[in-house]
Amino acid sequence: MALFRRHLWGGFVATIITIILVGAGLWWMGALGPYLTLEESPKLVILICVGLLSACFPDVDTESKSQRLFYRLLIMVDLWFLLERNYKAAALLGFGAMVPLLGKHHRWTHTWLAMLLVPALFFLVPMYLNQTMHDFLVICYIISVAAYASHLVLDGYIGKTFKSIKHLFIGRESPRPTGSKR
Repeated sequence: MALFRRHLWGGFVATIITIILVGAGLWWMGALGPYLTLEESPKLVILICVGLLSACFPDVDTESKSQRLFYRLLIMVDLWFLLERNYKAAALLGFGAMVPLLGKHHRWTHTWLAMLLVPALFFLVPMYLNQTMHDFLVICYIISVAAYASHLVLDGYIGKTFKSIKHLFIGRESPRPTGSKR
């Protein structure tokens, strides 16, 4: 299993590559201009933080540096939501904080489905509940999924998933006995 720092570096690389790809997509659509202002520059730091946190999230279901980091951050954010009287966001965050406790280590947090759904809980569900659309939250979701995927790749889970899918469609290759001819 990869170390905490390895996941941070993997998440950082995945985040930077995804930022470049999202930027290229926005440029191609002619929508990059608003993001190139000085007022928008702090969002780059937020995207990098989202990526680093997402790369560590799959290990939050066990006692680890990732778990300590996440729960300290969640307490601060939840307290801020409560002070702002945003009880819906505080409840959603509290629910999200309890979800990792539902399974054993390396079970549901290390799946491609969790890679898609956990970031959705933090970035897409709030938009749905508020009936709004925020481009930046969609970009955060994309960054989060990419960084989460970097964790699964480094732990070898993505490769196992693709092998399992390949076996469903192609079948398992039986080893040929030595010396046999086709």
